[in-house]
Amino acid sequence: MAFVQRRKGPDVVGSFGLLQPLADGLKLILKEPISPSSANFSLFRMAPVATFMLSLVAWAVVPFDYGMVLSDSNIGLLYLFAISSLGVYGIITAGPWSVTFPGRDR
Repeated sequence: MAFVQRRKGPDVVGSFGLLQPLADGLKLILKEPISPSSANFSLFRMAPVATFMLSLVAWAVVPFDYGMVLSDSNIGLLYLFAISSLGVYGIITAGPWSVTFPGRDR
């Protein structure tokens, strides 16, 4: 499988394949970036970053163990719903920032 995907397999990367996720992540980061030529580059790249950051912020009210939570809020469920609904905006705005609407000239 690794040969078909042109990557090093788990038997090559670290003992017991423990470094495989790190190798795959490094390959993904170092690949050639793909973006539309007419895109606003900085805003187009910020859309996934905004979505990822909001997904991390949502974990602030999720308890990890008894009494072990980052933010002890009484409205944790409302906070979780509000933050998870904001994460959609990064995905929605990536389309207009890429300027790839059919029939729209710029």
